[in-house]
Amino acid sequence: CPRGAVALNWMDHDYEGYWQGIAVHNGDPMADSIYDNGIAPYIGGYPKGLVDRGSEIDPSAFKQDFLQRIVIPPSAIITNGAELNGNTLKVSLTVDFQTAVSGNYKLACVIVEDSVTYATGAPGPISDWYQANSYSGGGAGPLVDVDGTDWANMPGDVPASSMIYRHVGRSIAPSFTGEPLSATSYNLGDTETICYEFILGSSWDLSQIHIVGMLIDPNNGIDNASSETIDNSIIIGYTDCGGSTSTATELNGPDRINIYPNPATDNIYISNLTEATTLKIYDIKGKLVLEANISDKEYINISTLAK
Repeated sequence: CPRGAVALNWMDHDYEGYWQGIAVHNGDPMADSIYDNGIAPYIGGYPKGLVDRGSEIDPSAFKQDFLQRIVIPPSAIITNGAELNGNTLKVSLTVDFQTAVSGNYKLACVIVEDSVTYATGAPGPISDWYQANSYSGGGAGPLVDVDGTDWANMPGDVPASSMIYRHVGRSIAPSFTGEPLSATSYNLGDTETICYEFILGSSWDLSQIHIVGMLIDPNNGIDNASSETIDNSIIIGYTDCGGSTSTATELNGPDRINIYPNPATDNIYISNLTEATTLKIYDIKGKLVLEANISDKEYINISTLAK
């Protein structure tokens, strides 16, 4: 989506250090199913965007929404710590409250990679890495990127060799809706730490990855966020959470958890679990609507849930 990519690039150019873009992909090798499915109810299609998970907007309106949001003091500051062992990345997000709050606050952790190309990205047909360009020929007007490139002068199907994908949302843990903090009220100076664990892709460029922490408010908007490179997070240091971690598990692939059909109306079937698991289903407002203890190869009745 050139319009989305260019908008993110300009926001980076103008507000680096205050802004973190996350490109959620759909229908290509960079798509993360948890993120793609999570954002789907919030947008009417691609390319659309959200600033702090507010109202759906066109990417060209990012600046206007961002400038309205950044003047609002955040409830907390997030510090990212990390520990890397092979391709296993452990992350600790520490929330330091700047004011007294109450309600159901949650945390989510995102892995974002810059400068992804077909050569370094992942297996798959090269045609899957081409970029459809509706601006080709100038009929939709100019679309000028940070480096001066006008997409109107590029072909309608930009070859993979010419594409560098930035801000790619590689993984989100533990879910799009986040993990609730342990309490429902905090005072100025209170802190809480939640730990996460990611298995990084073998083709991912660790020097181009940012760890992003997101504090999700009771209305499911983003109150504040953090963004650090892996190296800086390691320097800050990993805070052990006593063995309790939230992990991002990819769905629907070889040796991964399978949940189907999608969409479903009566039952969902779950297989490929390696151990007994607690299943929790949340609605798009973040409310828990179903909880069940499950084992491998089990049907869960969801017929009573709203669409």
